[in-house]
Amino acid sequence: MALTHLEMEPAQDVRLSELLDKQQAGTLNPEEPQELENLMQIYREGLLRKATALAEAVKRGLMEPLNS
Repeated sequence: MALTHLEMEPAQDVRLSELLDKQQAGTLNPEEPQELENLMQIYREGLLRKATALAEAVKRGLMEPLNS
C-alpha cells in the first residue's frame, strides 16, 4: 500500500520542472539534457511502480478502482 502513494523526492521534482521549462525555452546548457533524462527515468520508473501497486491493491480488494 505504501507504493500507492509513491512520489518523487521534492528536490528532484522541482529540478525536473526547472529543466523541463528550460528545455521548452531552448536554454538547456550542455550538461542538462543528461540530467533531464536521468530525472525523467526516475519519474517513469516511479510512475510504473505506483501504477503496479495501485493495480495490485485493487486486485486484492484493498482499495476501490480510481475513477478517471
